[in-house]
Amino acid sequence: MNDFYTKKEINGHTFEFTITIPADNFKHSYDLLIKDYAKDTDVKGFRKGKVPADLISDQMKEVVKLETFERLAPLYINTALNKEKLEPIAPPEYKELPKILDGLDISFTITVTTMPEFKIGDIKKIKIKKDKLKIEDSEIEDAVNELRNTQKTKAKEINDDWAKEIAKVINAEEVKGLDDLKEKIRSALQMQKDRYQLHKLQDEALRKGIEISKIEIPEPAVRFEASEREKAFVQDMKNRGVKIEDFLKANNITIEKMRELWLKDAKDALEADTFLNLFSKDRKVEISDEELEKKIEEIKLSQPNADKNIFSNPQWREYIKGVERKEKGFQLFIEEVLGKEFLDEHN
Repeated sequence: MNDFYTKKEINGHTFEFTITIPADNFKHSYDLLIKDYAKDTDVKGFRKGKVPADLISDQMKEVVKLETFERLAPLYINTALNKEKLEPIAPPEYKELPKILDGLDISFTITVTTMPEFKIGDIKKIKIKKDKLKIEDSEIEDAVNELRNTQKTKAKEINDDWAKEIAKVINAEEVKGLDDLKEKIRSALQMQKDRYQLHKLQDEALRKGIEISKIEIPEPAVRFEASEREKAFVQDMKNRGVKIEDFLKANNITIEKMRELWLKDAKDALEADTFLNLFSKDRKVEISDEELEKKIEEIKLSQPNADKNIFSNPQWREYIKGVERKEKGFQLFIEEVLGKEFLDEHN
C-alpha cells in the first residue's frame, strides 16, 4: 500500500494499478492552466489577457480539466512504476477515463505489462536438416538459353565464340569457351542455392530457438509495436506526398490486411529480439570499443549526409552497441546450431 496508489498482480508480468490524484493537487494544476487559457480568450468588455478565469465557459472548463488530467496522470503513473521498479514494454492501458468532479480526489485504474522472465532453452536440442544441394545439368542449359534469348551477340550458335562474347557482357575474363562459361554458371547457381538454403536454415534455427526457450510476447507489446509500424507508414506516405488510399489501391491491399501483416511482423521481431538478447546475455557476448568504433566508421561512410553530432551522442552509440551485440550473438547462435564447418562452406 502506498499514499496514492495500490497495485494488484494479474499474472507474473501484468499488473493493475489504481492511482489517486489528490483534489488539492489537481486544483492547483487546473488553476494554473485555466489562467493560461484565459490569456488567449476574448470576452466582450475585457481586454485580451485580462479575462477573469470565472468567465471561462463551462465547456472550456471541461476541456481544461481533461487536459489537466492528461498532464498529471503520467507523472503519477511514472512515480508508481519507479517505486515498484517496473519497466513497461507498452504504454499503460486505461480501463476508463475518470469522472472529474470539483473538490474530489480523482482515481483511475491502469493495466501495466512488463516483459516476462525467460530462460534460454537447451540449444543442443535444436536439430536442423542440412541438404547437400546439387546443380542439375538442365539448370545450366536453362541458364545458357536464357542468356542466348536476352543478350545480342554476333555468334548465332551456342559455341565457344558465342561464350566469349557473353563473357565480355558479364565481365568474366577467365571464360575462354563454352565449357568455361557453363562452369561459371554452375558456380553462380551453386552459390545462389547455398545462400538461399542458409537463409532458410537461419530462419528455422531462430524459430526453434524461440520455441525451445518458450518465448511468448504479451499481446499489449505486440499491439503497440504494430501501431508504431503503422505510424511510421503513415508518416512515410505523408513525406512522399502519397495518399494512403492510392497506395493501397496500387498495391491491391487493404489497410486491414496491412494491419495483420504489421501484427505478425511485430510479433516475429519482438520474439527474435528477446531471444537474441537472452542468448547474448547467456553467452556473455560483448562488443569491444574497437568493434564499436569500426561499426560507427562504416555507418559514417554509408551515410555521408548524416548529422555529424549523432556519432558522438551517448544514447545513439549505446543503441548501435546493442544492435551489434545482438548481431554478434546471432552469428554465434547460428554457428552453434549449424556448425562452423557448414557455415565456412556456405560463406
